Amino acid sequence: MRSVRMLLILLLFCTANVFAQNQGTTVFNEDKTGVPVTSENPEFTVKLKSNPSTGYSWFLREYDPALIVPVKHHYEPPADRKLMGAPGYEIWTFKVKSEGFHVPQQTVVRLVYARPWEGVDQSKQVVFRVSTIAVPSTSRSQNAE
Repeated sequence: MRSVRMLLILLLFCTANVFAQNQGTTVFNEDKTGVPVTSENPEFTVKLKSNPSTGYSWFLREYDPALIVPVKHHYEPPADRKLMGAPGYEIWTFKVKSEGFHVPQQTVVRLVYARPWEGVDQSKQVVFRVSTIAVPSTSRSQNAE
């Protein structure tokens, strides 16, 4: 039983170290919807293709305000601004509250791409599945030994 527990602790520690090595904010998109977030790096960014010249825009449809805070949202125009009607990107930044790391949790962030006057019936949506991972501090892991 002790060896199984030690193996689980080792696995958790290795997983936490892999996530901790990536100190920059990871960008997620329609092809990358699984969002692991660590307590050491609680922010994550979503980048979605958008073309406001067509009337479409991304709207935040669902998230758990007890766990997640929307931090920032802006539009990034296409690199070549000479191309009329070329799509750019909408960038959303979110932060997981500290309460989200007391125990591992999963929640969703749902965004809808729609024209405001048409409603959501004909809209495209993307769902990001957010998983929180508490990274043990060095002092806590030394005390566990």
